[in-house]
Amino acid sequence: MDRTFFDEALEQSEIKSQIVAKYFEAWANIIISARAEKIAYIDLFAGQGYYEDGTESTPILILKKALEKPKIGQKLATEFNDQKLEYVNSLREAIHQLDGIEKLPNAPKLSNRKISAEIAEQYRNMEPVPTLFFLDPWGYKGVSLDLIKVAIKWWASECVLFFNYKRINMDLQRVSVDKNINELFGKDRATKLRVRTSCMQPYQREETIIQEFCEAMTELGCKYTLPFCFRDRKQDRTSHYLIHASKHPLGYGLMKEIMDGYSVKDADGVPTFTFDPKKQLTLNFNKPLRELAEQLLQVFDGQTCKVDHVYEKHQEMSRFTKRNYKDALLILEEKGKIKVDIPKEKRPFRCGKPTLGDDRSVTFVSGRH
Repeated sequence: MDRTFFDEALEQSEIKSQIVAKYFEAWANIIISARAEKIAYIDLFAGQGYYEDGTESTPILILKKALEKPKIGQKLATEFNDQKLEYVNSLREAIHQLDGIEKLPNAPKLSNRKISAEIAEQYRNMEPVPTLFFLDPWGYKGVSLDLIKVAIKWWASECVLFFNYKRINMDLQRVSVDKNINELFGKDRATKLRVRTSCMQPYQREETIIQEFCEAMTELGCKYTLPFCFRDRKQDRTSHYLIHASKHPLGYGLMKEIMDGYSVKDADGVPTFTFDPKKQLTLNFNKPLRELAEQLLQVFDGQTCKVDHVYEKHQEMSRFTKRNYKDALLILEEKGKIKVDIPKEKRPFRCGKPTLGDDRSVTFVSGRH
């Protein structure tokens, strides 16, 4: 490992931690509201407590959320591991200094283990508690489909993982690391992937590798996978991905909303689910919102339903956010393709557009007549 890694927090690392911490809070609130007696957060590659410049690491952000929200803190069990003892000791000291940490019923558990494929077996029979696993290795060794399968085993358990695309792409054709790649993708899929990608252009390789990995997770039971791309801050290429794996559309929708806040947008305001420090807007000659609007006309033809229902029913099939759905509905309203229970001239305007609340009823004008 690069020993200067924790000297200064890169912008990408800060955003990665913020996404995980925000999602943890939203996930925990939902699970607790469903009357879960206990929840857990497990980070097997936790690192140290703070970067040298004082930036808080992910474990500290998670524990601060628990301390700020007693309903979460009272039911939360945490486990932090790192194979470097100096990082574990640093994290232990940072946790010890958190104001009120002694009030948590479940003291954070720290360990110093090397993570390998065999680690999955140790968690296979763990307590059946809704758990958010964060897998954030320096490279990718130790992350396996077996581990992900164990991570999402129980009700409401989910996984967020760091996918080191740059390293994985380089290693895919290297015989010396076949074992690690096979554990990550599954042996059969990895073998086919090596052949398929050997003559591809870079953009095709990236799309194929990510698609295959997400499909592998889907086969494990992660019905909803959401990759968030981080572009290299110095070179015009992908560095890594943060991938969220969930079994429930609510988790999928929540993570879309959180990632949207850090994403480059296209001209329609649709998130690309990419963080690029050099870009704020990407050109897109397609019209994704208009395409979404046409899809909604087909799916909801002749129906009357709440705006929130339109979003919840259709968002499972797309990577659009709730704001995108409302913008698409406003396009349809402007074209006379839907009728809203309160006309636009009687609704408040914001940023030059009529608002469209979640509980507004919309009627899709039937195209069958």
